[in-house]
Amino acid sequence: MILKGNILRRFLLTLLVLGCLGTALVAGGLHQLDAWSRAPHAMPTPQVVQLRKGMTLRQLSETLENQKVIDHWPLFYTWVRVNSLFARFQAGPYRFELFARPVDIATDMTTGKVYQPVLVQFTIPEGFSLRKITDRLVANGIGKKEDVWRLLHNRDFIASLKIEASSLEGYLYPATYQFTEFPDPNKAIQKMVQTFWENLPPGYQEAISARKLTLHQAVTFGSLIEMETLHPDEKPYVSEVIWRRLNDKVPLAIDAAIIYGIADYDGNIRRRHLEDAKNPYNTRIHRGLPPSPIGSVSRESLAAVLTPSNMGYYYYVLELGPDQRHHFSRTLTEHNEYVKKLVRGIQENQKTGRQANQLMKSN
Repeated sequence: MILKGNILRRFLLTLLVLGCLGTALVAGGLHQLDAWSRAPHAMPTPQVVQLRKGMTLRQLSETLENQKVIDHWPLFYTWVRVNSLFARFQAGPYRFELFARPVDIATDMTTGKVYQPVLVQFTIPEGFSLRKITDRLVANGIGKKEDVWRLLHNRDFIASLKIEASSLEGYLYPATYQFTEFPDPNKAIQKMVQTFWENLPPGYQEAISARKLTLHQAVTFGSLIEMETLHPDEKPYVSEVIWRRLNDKVPLAIDAAIIYGIADYDGNIRRRHLEDAKNPYNTRIHRGLPPSPIGSVSRESLAAVLTPSNMGYYYYVLELGPDQRHHFSRTLTEHNEYVKKLVRGIQENQKTGRQANQLMKSN
């Protein structure tokens, strides 16, 4: 006989009250009770259940059913008693959602996996500079701008995080961060640097050392890759171009680095910017890597430093289109042809735009 629903509930209550039925019958009931404890119960909405100090098991069981976390409180009550778990339950709030199994509810309550609501959450996108990160922290109520900026450049603080640099540019890992206690700038920054260390590929420092790079140089290298392409499949190609230019001791000519070094950048790179030798990040003039990273670096870009392609690429230029992909070239002749193609495309788009504006005005 298979017992279900109210029949099983009454049966188990009878077992509990009498406590003197045959061994086989009791075993059968306990088997079905155990199966019920492992079956997921669909919940209409997430629920936070408060297990208060002094609360009885019956009160808790009824609360779980009332909040639709379980379907029958007597079954939960009986199962917990049979397994002698209630004495180990820890007071506090517990959150359940989607599908809750009684066995998981009990596990959370015995291990004290209490619900801690997220008080603040923010996201650091790939390539974000310290200035943008500072603004994001301040916008979320984490410190004052001048205090955050000062901390990001505090040599003693930076050294305590095992970073050998004059600022934390490049070492605040791009990710979404959640805090259940409101953090001060110190704790928020420590968490981002900790996440950076956690995302270094295995054996990374030994591997970059074999390529005669310091960690700071590798992070700087990775930040250039990060800022040059949005597409993971292009990262090894960008890495190859940078490596070839470094080895040949020619300028990298990466405009993202030049922009980083322009204090009053307004969205346009002008000739005076390209010819500004006072900008240490001007990679059209200064050879080698720039003095520091130019933004936050993802694990993929860090890895790409060590995994350049071997296609013979020496140049690349943006392709016209919404995807922001690049054309990679082996020769200057090929590269110049694609530069001309890009310029023509931009000019045609501008002409089409002007014609459309004139048509709208005439109507």
